[in-house]
Amino acid sequence: MMFLAEPAKSETGKVATMIRRSGVTSVETFAAEDAEKGLVIANGNGVIDHPLVVRINPLFSGGKVGANAGDYLFMVGIWVPQAAHAEFLDWYRNEHLPILLECPTWNGCRFVERPVSDGHQFYALHQLEDRSALQSDQRRRSRATPWFMRLKQHPWFDEKFTRQLYVSRS
Repeated sequence: MMFLAEPAKSETGKVATMIRRSGVTSVETFAAEDAEKGLVIANGNGVIDHPLVVRINPLFSGGKVGANAGDYLFMVGIWVPQAAHAEFLDWYRNEHLPILLECPTWNGCRFVERPVSDGHQFYALHQLEDRSALQSDQRRRSRATPWFMRLKQHPWFDEKFTRQLYVSRS
């Protein structure tokens, strides 16, 4: 089981402590560089009842992930309509992520889903050795393929995604 919380940066330590006490096996904490946001990712079988903490379902991962897998976490929030679910996951898993992982400082990614009532809410939790990975040739190439351009024609794709860069505090 995985859990995700996005507290205020100043509350990240308190939320992480509360999650640790629930019996989870690992907790990672991050702080946004350019906003007053924090991020906590937890793994384990704990029971967490807190309004900031949501259960997320791991779908796939690639590369090196988890604690000590990079100083930066680039989180992309992606809402996808039900009709596009299969194609989107196929693209992300089989084209987009493999291209990103060709970058030496793009260490890995966990791709997770948060249950929602309409469509699918995904989060790509990219772990980076260095923030320069975000300007890499591999990222540019991953966003210029024919498949990416076809998906980009949908109103829900790319511009609607949320993106936040965090620095590890774990």
